[in-house]
Amino acid sequence: MFGFLRNRRRQKLLAEPFPDWWDAILRRNVGHYPLLTEPERAKLRDTLRIFFAEKTWEGCGGLHLTDEIKITIAAAASLLLLGVEHDYFARVDSIIVYPDDFQTPTAEDDWEDDFLSETVAEGQAVYRGPVILSWKHVLAESRDPDLGHNVVIHEFAHQLDFLDESINGTPPLATKAEEERWAKVMTAAFAEHRRELKRRTSPTFFSEQAGDDETEFFADASEAFYCRPHDLFEEASDVYELLMGYYKVDPRRWFPKPLTRAGFRADIEFS
Repeated sequence: MFGFLRNRRRQKLLAEPFPDWWDAILRRNVGHYPLLTEPERAKLRDTLRIFFAEKTWEGCGGLHLTDEIKITIAAAASLLLLGVEHDYFARVDSIIVYPDDFQTPTAEDDWEDDFLSETVAEGQAVYRGPVILSWKHVLAESRDPDLGHNVVIHEFAHQLDFLDESINGTPPLATKAEEERWAKVMTAAFAEHRRELKRRTSPTFFSEQAGDDETEFFADASEAFYCRPHDLFEEASDVYELLMGYYKVDPRRWFPKPLTRAGFRADIEFS
Protein backbone atom coordinates (compact mmCIF):
# COMPACT_ATOMS: atom_id res chain seq x y z
CA MET A 1 0.00 0.00 0.00
CA PHE A 2 2.75 2.44 0.98
CA GLY A 3 4.67 1.58 -2.18
CA PHE A 4 1.60 2.26 -4.30
CA LEU A 5 1.06 5.66 -2.71
CA ARG A 6 4.76 6.54 -3.04
CA ASN A 7 4.80 5.62 -6.73
CA ARG A 8 1.62 7.59 -7.28
CA ARG A 9 3.16 10.67 -5.67
CA ARG A 10 6.25 10.26 -7.82
CA GLN A 11 4.25 9.94 -11.02
CA LYS A 12 2.29 13.07 -10.17
CA LEU A 13 5.48 14.95 -9.42
CA LEU A 14 7.17 13.92 -12.66
CA ALA A 15 4.09 14.88 -14.69
CA GLU A 16 4.58 18.52 -13.70
CA PRO A 17 6.72 20.78 -15.94
CA PHE A 18 10.31 21.15 -14.83
CA PRO A 19 10.72 24.73 -13.54
CA ASP A 20 12.81 26.97 -15.80
CA TRP A 21 14.54 28.52 -12.81
CA TRP A 22 15.62 25.05 -11.65
CA ASP A 23 17.15 24.46 -15.06
CA ALA A 24 18.99 27.78 -14.73
CA ILE A 25 20.44 26.63 -11.40
CA LEU A 26 21.61 23.38 -12.98
CA ARG A 27 23.35 25.25 -15.81
CA ARG A 28 24.99 27.64 -13.35
CA ASN A 29 25.95 25.25 -10.56
CA VAL A 30 26.34 21.77 -12.07
CA GLY A 31 29.25 21.67 -14.49
CA HIS A 32 28.35 18.18 -15.71
CA TYR A 33 24.81 19.17 -16.71
CA PRO A 34 25.50 20.89 -20.07
CA LEU A 35 27.85 18.03 -21.03
CA LEU A 36 25.19 15.33 -20.77
CA THR A 37 23.08 14.11 -23.66
CA GLU A 38 19.47 15.30 -23.63
CA PRO A 39 18.16 11.87 -22.49
CA GLU A 40 20.71 11.95 -19.67
CA ARG A 41 19.68 15.48 -18.69
CA ALA A 42 16.04 14.38 -18.66
CA LYS A 43 16.90 11.40 -16.42
CA LEU A 44 18.88 13.63 -14.08
CA ARG A 45 16.04 16.16 -13.86
CA ASP A 46 13.52 13.45 -12.99
CA THR A 47 15.81 11.83 -10.44
CA LEU A 48 16.71 15.06 -8.69
CA ARG A 49 13.04 16.08 -8.39
CA ILE A 50 12.22 12.93 -6.45
CA PHE A 51 15.42 13.18 -4.42
CA PHE A 52 14.63 16.84 -3.64
CA ALA A 53 11.08 16.03 -2.53
CA GLU A 54 11.67 12.88 -0.49
CA LYS A 55 14.67 13.83 1.63
CA THR A 56 14.64 15.80 4.85
CA TRP A 57 16.95 18.79 4.49
CA GLU A 58 18.60 20.64 7.34
CA GLY A 59 20.93 23.62 7.41
CA CYS A 60 23.41 23.78 10.29
CA GLY A 61 26.11 26.15 11.49
CA GLY A 62 24.04 29.20 10.60
CA LEU A 63 23.40 28.13 7.00
CA HIS A 64 20.08 29.26 5.54
CA LEU A 65 19.05 26.27 3.44
CA THR A 66 17.72 27.41 0.04
CA ASP A 67 16.21 25.56 -2.90
CA GLU A 68 19.39 26.33 -4.83
CA ILE A 69 21.45 24.37 -2.31
CA LYS A 70 19.03 21.43 -2.41
CA ILE A 71 18.87 21.37 -6.22
CA THR A 72 22.65 21.49 -6.58
CA ILE A 73 23.22 18.64 -4.12
CA ALA A 74 20.38 16.55 -5.52
CA ALA A 75 21.74 16.94 -9.05
CA ALA A 76 25.27 15.90 -8.09
CA ALA A 77 23.95 12.83 -6.26
CA SER A 78 21.75 11.99 -9.25
CA LEU A 79 24.81 11.68 -11.50
CA LEU A 80 25.50 8.37 -9.75
CA LEU A 81 22.06 7.07 -10.72
CA LEU A 82 22.04 7.94 -14.43
CA GLY A 83 22.55 4.31 -15.37
CA VAL A 84 21.94 2.52 -12.07
CA GLU A 85 18.61 1.04 -11.02
CA HIS A 86 18.15 2.42 -7.54
CA ASP A 87 15.40 3.74 -5.27
CA TYR A 88 16.77 7.28 -5.01
CA PHE A 89 19.13 6.48 -2.11
CA ALA A 90 16.11 5.46 -0.08
CA ARG A 91 18.19 4.65 3.02
CA VAL A 92 19.42 8.24 3.20
CA ASP A 93 16.56 10.00 4.94
CA SER A 94 18.24 13.34 5.51
CA ILE A 95 20.87 15.69 4.10
CA ILE A 96 22.59 18.00 6.57
CA VAL A 97 24.45 20.99 5.14
CA TYR A 98 27.00 23.26 6.81
CA PRO A 99 28.32 26.48 5.27
CA ASP A 100 31.98 25.34 5.38
CA ASP A 101 34.16 22.61 6.89
CA PHE A 102 32.57 21.16 9.99
CA GLN A 103 33.41 19.09 13.03
CA THR A 104 31.51 15.87 12.68
CA PRO A 105 28.49 15.51 14.98
CA THR A 106 27.75 12.26 16.78
CA ALA A 107 24.85 9.88 16.34
CA GLU A 108 24.26 9.82 20.10
CA ASP A 109 23.46 13.53 19.90
CA ASP A 110 20.85 12.98 17.18
CA TRP A 111 23.17 14.70 14.70
CA GLU A 112 22.79 18.02 16.49
CA ASP A 113 25.99 20.00 16.90
CA ASP A 114 26.08 20.31 20.68
CA PHE A 115 28.66 17.55 20.97
CA LEU A 116 31.27 17.34 18.23
CA SER A 117 34.20 15.11 17.47
CA GLU A 118 37.61 16.60 16.80
CA THR A 119 37.45 15.47 13.15
CA VAL A 120 37.07 18.32 10.64
CA ALA A 121 35.48 17.27 7.36
CA GLU A 122 34.02 18.49 4.08
CA GLY A 123 31.59 15.60 3.95
CA GLN A 124 30.47 12.55 5.87
CA ALA A 125 28.36 9.55 4.91
CA VAL A 126 26.78 7.81 7.88
CA TYR A 127 25.84 4.14 7.66
CA ARG A 128 22.03 4.01 7.81
CA GLY A 129 22.11 7.71 8.61
CA PRO A 130 22.40 11.11 6.97
CA VAL A 131 24.85 12.53 4.49
CA ILE A 132 26.54 15.66 5.85
CA LEU A 133 28.09 18.19 3.48
CA SER A 134 29.94 21.49 3.32
CA TRP A 135 28.12 23.86 0.94
CA LYS A 136 31.32 25.76 0.19
CA HIS A 137 32.96 22.64 -1.22
CA VAL A 138 29.78 21.33 -2.84
CA LEU A 139 29.33 24.51 -4.84
CA ALA A 140 32.95 24.92 -5.97
CA GLU A 141 33.37 21.29 -6.99
CA SER A 142 29.96 20.96 -8.59
CA ARG A 143 30.52 24.04 -10.73
CA ASP A 144 33.97 22.96 -11.91
CA PRO A 145 34.54 19.24 -12.58
CA ASP A 146 38.09 20.15 -13.65
CA LEU A 147 38.93 20.48 -9.94
CA GLY A 148 38.90 16.70 -10.06
CA HIS A 149 36.86 16.16 -6.90
CA ASN A 150 33.20 16.17 -5.92
CA VAL A 151 32.30 15.70 -2.27
CA VAL A 152 28.67 14.81 -3.10
CA ILE A 153 29.75 12.01 -5.44
CA HIS A 154 32.24 10.81 -2.82
CA GLU A 155 29.74 10.61 0.03
CA PHE A 156 26.95 9.06 -2.01
CA ALA A 157 29.37 6.48 -3.41
CA HIS A 158 29.82 5.48 0.24
CA GLN A 159 26.06 5.09 0.51
CA LEU A 160 26.10 2.72 -2.49
CA ASP A 161 28.85 0.75 -0.75
CA PHE A 162 26.71 0.46 2.39
CA LEU A 163 23.78 -1.19 0.58
CA ASP A 164 25.02 -4.76 1.06
CA GLU A 165 25.37 -4.22 4.83
CA SER A 166 29.18 -4.31 4.52
CA ILE A 167 31.51 -1.32 4.48
CA ASN A 168 34.14 -2.81 2.21
CA GLY A 169 34.30 -0.78 -1.00
CA THR A 170 32.07 -3.20 -2.89
CA PRO A 171 28.49 -2.17 -3.74
CA PRO A 172 25.88 -4.86 -4.39
CA LEU A 173 26.69 -6.68 -7.63
CA ALA A 174 24.45 -8.88 -9.75
CA THR A 175 26.54 -12.05 -10.10
CA LYS A 176 29.29 -14.01 -8.40
CA ALA A 177 31.50 -13.47 -11.44
CA GLU A 178 31.09 -9.69 -11.09
CA GLU A 179 31.98 -9.90 -7.41
CA GLU A 180 35.11 -11.91 -8.16
CA ARG A 181 36.23 -9.51 -10.89
CA TRP A 182 35.53 -6.51 -8.64
CA ALA A 183 37.59 -8.01 -5.83
CA LYS A 184 40.48 -8.83 -8.16
CA VAL A 185 40.65 -5.41 -9.85
CA MET A 186 39.98 -3.18 -6.87
CA THR A 187 42.17 -5.14 -4.47
CA ALA A 188 45.11 -4.91 -6.87
CA ALA A 189 44.56 -1.18 -7.51
CA PHE A 190 44.17 -0.44 -3.79
CA ALA A 191 47.36 -2.35 -2.97
CA GLU A 192 49.29 -0.50 -5.68
CA HIS A 193 48.04 2.84 -4.38
CA ARG A 194 49.20 1.99 -0.86
CA ARG A 195 52.62 1.05 -2.22
CA GLU A 196 52.81 4.39 -4.01
CA LEU A 197 51.91 6.20 -0.80
CA LYS A 198 54.76 4.45 0.99
CA ARG A 199 57.25 5.34 -1.75
CA ARG A 200 56.15 9.00 -1.83
CA THR A 201 58.38 9.76 -4.82
CA SER A 202 55.70 11.96 -6.41
CA PRO A 203 52.06 12.99 -5.86
CA THR A 204 49.75 10.03 -6.19
CA PHE A 205 46.76 9.92 -8.53
CA PHE A 206 44.34 8.84 -5.80
CA SER A 207 44.14 10.83 -2.58
CA GLU A 208 46.00 9.97 0.61
CA GLN A 209 42.75 9.04 2.31
CA ALA A 210 42.00 6.58 -0.49
CA GLY A 211 44.79 4.51 1.04
CA ASP A 212 42.98 4.20 4.38
CA ASP A 213 40.73 1.32 3.37
CA GLU A 214 38.76 -0.19 0.49
CA THR A 215 35.65 1.92 1.05
CA GLU A 216 37.63 5.18 0.79
CA PHE A 217 39.36 3.86 -2.31
CA PHE A 218 36.01 3.11 -4.00
CA ALA A 219 34.62 6.56 -3.15
CA ASP A 220 37.79 8.26 -4.38
CA ALA A 221 37.81 6.21 -7.59
CA SER A 222 34.16 7.15 -8.16
CA GLU A 223 35.07 10.84 -7.93
CA ALA A 224 37.84 10.31 -10.48
CA PHE A 225 35.47 8.34 -12.72
CA TYR A 226 32.99 11.21 -12.92
CA CYS A 227 35.39 14.17 -12.76
CA ARG A 228 38.66 12.94 -14.30
CA PRO A 229 37.56 10.10 -16.57
CA HIS A 230 40.35 10.36 -19.13
CA ASP A 231 42.97 10.58 -16.39
CA LEU A 232 41.52 7.59 -14.54
CA PHE A 233 41.44 5.53 -17.74
CA GLU A 234 45.07 6.40 -18.38
CA GLU A 235 46.09 5.68 -14.80
CA ALA A 236 44.05 2.51 -14.19
CA SER A 237 42.03 1.39 -17.21
CA ASP A 238 40.83 -1.77 -15.45
CA VAL A 239 39.36 0.31 -12.59
CA TYR A 240 37.72 2.65 -15.09
CA GLU A 241 36.15 -0.23 -17.02
CA LEU A 242 34.96 -1.83 -13.79
CA LEU A 243 33.23 1.39 -12.72
CA MET A 244 31.83 1.92 -16.20
CA GLY A 245 30.23 -1.51 -15.96
CA TYR A 246 28.79 -0.70 -12.56
CA TYR A 247 27.56 2.87 -13.14
CA LYS A 248 26.60 2.08 -16.77
CA VAL A 249 27.80 5.41 -18.13
CA ASP A 250 31.03 6.47 -19.85
CA PRO A 251 31.97 9.97 -18.64
CA ARG A 252 34.76 10.19 -21.23
CA ARG A 253 31.99 11.06 -23.71
CA TRP A 254 31.16 14.16 -21.69
CA PHE A 255 34.68 15.56 -21.71
CA PRO A 256 36.12 15.92 -25.23
CA LYS A 257 39.64 16.54 -23.94
CA PRO A 258 41.51 14.98 -21.03
CA LEU A 259 41.19 16.99 -17.87
CA THR A 260 44.38 18.63 -16.70
CA ARG A 261 46.03 17.28 -13.59
CA ALA A 262 46.81 20.82 -12.49
CA GLY A 263 43.61 20.87 -10.44
CA PHE A 264 44.46 17.69 -8.55
CA ARG A 265 44.80 18.28 -4.83
CA ALA A 266 46.77 15.45 -3.30
CA ASP A 267 46.17 16.71 0.21
CA ILE A 268 42.36 16.71 0.13
CA GLU A 269 40.58 14.62 2.72
CA PHE A 270 37.05 13.32 2.93
CA SER A 271 35.14 11.37 5.53
